Amino acid sequence: MGTAEMDNAAGEMFRFQVNLGGMLDILSNHLYKSPDVFLRELLQNGIDAVTLRQKRQPGWTGGRITITLKPGEQMEFRDNGAGLTEEEIHRFLAVIGQSSKTLLEADGTMPEDFIGRFGIGLLSCFMVSDSIVIETQPAEGGQACRWTGFPDGTYTLEPMEVGVVGTAVILTAKAGAERYFYRREVERLVRYYGLALPIPVMMAGEREPLNRVPVSFATASRSQLLSFGEWLFGEDFLEVIPIATRHLSGVAYVLPYRTDPSARGGHRIFLKQMLLTEKGDTLMPPWAFFLRCFLNTQGLRPTASREDFYEDDSLEEARREFAGAVRDHLKELSQEEPERLRALVEVHAQALKSMAVWDDELFRLFIDYLPFETSEGRLTGRTLKKAGEAVCVESVPRFQQLKPVFLSQGRLLICTGYVYDQELIQKLSRLCGLPISPLAEDQLELVLEQPTLTERQQAFRFLREAGQVLAPFDCRGEVRRFLPADLPTLYTMNDNARFLRQVQTAQERESDFSDALSSLFASRGEEEALATLCFNLNNDLVRRILDLTDPEALEDVVRVLYVQALLAGGHPLRGQELRMMNEGILGLLGRGI
Repeated sequence: MGTAEMDNAAGEMFRFQVNLGGMLDILSNHLYKSPDVFLRELLQNGIDAVTLRQKRQPGWTGGRITITLKPGEQMEFRDNGAGLTEEEIHRFLAVIGQSSKTLLEADGTMPEDFIGRFGIGLLSCFMVSDSIVIETQPAEGGQACRWTGFPDGTYTLEPMEVGVVGTAVILTAKAGAERYFYRREVERLVRYYGLALPIPVMMAGEREPLNRVPVSFATASRSQLLSFGEWLFGEDFLEVIPIATRHLSGVAYVLPYRTDPSARGGHRIFLKQMLLTEKGDTLMPPWAFFLRCFLNTQGLRPTASREDFYEDDSLEEARREFAGAVRDHLKELSQEEPERLRALVEVHAQALKSMAVWDDELFRLFIDYLPFETSEGRLTGRTLKKAGEAVCVESVPRFQQLKPVFLSQGRLLICTGYVYDQELIQKLSRLCGLPISPLAEDQLELVLEQPTLTERQQAFRFLREAGQVLAPFDCRGEVRRFLPADLPTLYTMNDNARFLRQVQTAQERESDFSDALSSLFASRGEEEALATLCFNLNNDLVRRILDLTDPEALEDVVRVLYVQALLAGGHPLRGQELRMMNEGILGLLGRGI
């Protein structure tokens, strides 16, 4: 092609051609989750038509939507809104992506009281019907028209006699979509998507609307809100939290049972009174999994599928508003009805702990009610504030092992091995100035009493022979006095020993990597033992084995006590240790001990 020809071609204007079949595939398989949404789109269009008529005719308040069914075959969806003129039909129904609502503001933006935004919602009706018939009569007068659209992108338009003001959408069930044309399914979808709509949605010939607009949350009593929550969610909720902020209105209900943090669905979140999503992931903070919410928003932006919110500054502000409303309500409970708050905390301590970790105000509000596991049982933050000095340990098995030791000595040990407890205890110590410190494994001697010189001399031979048994396990023996007396041994290790035990256990389980793991031990050389097995001189069994003269019997007893101490401390046993325990027990049985 020559230069002149190319210049000519470059200057020629072409227009995109829309493949409607391809658009329908995108709608049904990618944009929308199921054909259910066709009724949501019809509700949206009906509400917007009524809203437009209200704007054009101030004082008019008779808006309604009426649905007529020929069961399993046909549906007529009629609103008595503004209707469409012939010009508007050509402009808005024949152009994909063009929404009539976008032209109502001088700056080209869509008014906040309109639901529709993208101008493609009507196409979703092709998922359940092979044709879309629209009969419309403009409220301001003019020719009534019938528009018929087909999936191949063609449509017809013909005049009608003057009819009822508004618009009727007539759908005929296509094969496989018949269930959407029965009353039961229509009722379900209307109540699901349109429960909060400001105008009634009726079945033809009936007086009661399918959607019952709830009472104002701002003026409703607690019992009314709880009754509404029970009707909507089928739950007898523990507490109700009204939500009224710049972006949100509605109510949050507190579940009457513990729930998993991953269970964040089951909400009813509306945009301009039309259901948007049941998920609260984008709107609510992660700790809100113990709530079920009925919320409406006017100003947030939906995604193209209208099944979630668009991430922007307004959404972030709405999140902060929601968290603040929940916090303020719980703070009010703590001041006016602390027993209700205490009952709530008993059920949802874990969720409230997750809130208190990141929010200092919530921490101060809840810490007195939050429970923690200690050597003296479950104690609240309020009790810990008065307890004075305390020690905390992160390992739950280690806590269980040391609990009787601390209890017998009258010292307080706090278990911080549960989710959020470590952060909260640190915060409690820092903000309230409490002497709470972590217990390092190599500091365990603080709770163990040193033996006398005579006792050490008496135990010298025993410890020498016990050390030979324990040496292959990077462990040495010591004698101490500690309570309770019925605990014969206590196994302690530092961080290096804990790491080596984990590596050795992995080496036994993962034969493919045994050579690589073995290299971790190659450079250790003859280092000092990393773990200690403390024999309790207050224990009758320990005092008796100190006098054993049979070296083989002594070896068997030490083997059994070593493995017993590992089990008591919650340490996983390696294969060699299991064999050693079995050999020790068999040896003792063979000697009649």
